[in-house]
Amino acid sequence: APSNPRPDTMLHVAVDARSLVLTALQCLSLCSGFNELNAPTAYSKFADADATLPARAGMLLIYGPAAVVSAYFIATAVSVNGREWLVGVLMMFHFGKRVCETLWVHHYSGRLSVGISTMVGSVYVMYTMVVCVQQRGVPCELYARASSEFLLHLGIFLFGVGQAGNLYHHLLLANLRKPKTRAVSATPSTDSALASAKSSCPGSKYSIPSGGLFELVTMPHYLFEVLAWIGVGLVTQHASALLVAAGVTSYLAGRSAVTTSWYKKQFGAAYPSSRKHMVPFFF
Repeated sequence: APSNPRPDTMLHVAVDARSLVLTALQCLSLCSGFNELNAPTAYSKFADADATLPARAGMLLIYGPAAVVSAYFIATAVSVNGREWLVGVLMMFHFGKRVCETLWVHHYSGRLSVGISTMVGSVYVMYTMVVCVQQRGVPCELYARASSEFLLHLGIFLFGVGQAGNLYHHLLLANLRKPKTRAVSATPSTDSALASAKSSCPGSKYSIPSGGLFELVTMPHYLFEVLAWIGVGLVTQHASALLVAAGVTSYLAGRSAVTTSWYKKQFGAAYPSSRKHMVPFFF
């Protein structure tokens, strides 16, 4: 049961038995980035060669259930602290956006395994349930403070920036995968020929991304996804949501590092050596 927060606290930490067990499990997820470095989850560039599920269907299986669960929490939102509905909407927007991108933005050519899609989708459902269920235990007194009002607006701002930046860089990636019409040139310049050779790998469906923060990091869309999750954590001000954000950060950091290694292996010296993994100039 929730207790009244101390006058000086800005964070709700539930201490009932269920929440303590949940917190312990969430702490384990903070190591997920190390697991990605050693054994990347088998989708996208790291999909198993014997996967049979079309990639678009696999990605819908990953994001769709969490969107449905988010919609359920919106429809059943109670009014204990006044932010239950808002948090449900943020989760619905996040996963609903990913469903829409899967249907109308991304271009897929590979396949996923049903097992991997189900596993990742289950993790996202769990994240949604953790954030929304624990939100119902936050006492309304926590949100009555001026500091909470500031964190609410900051969280919504970071969420919006994160979603917009994530979408923008997804559009850049999708543009790389569009079927291109070749323009016939009698005498192509040496510079353009070299640029073409550097940006695409013979026998590969991948190219070196460019534009936006791709000029600085391998996975800028991961950076913006992290910002969106931090935004959710600030809006909720409960420890479980912030641990979800931390777990996602760990996972995406590890995956961005291994993806950089993949690009360097595929493209060799053509891949810009100055690019960081996820955070410009730092990581």
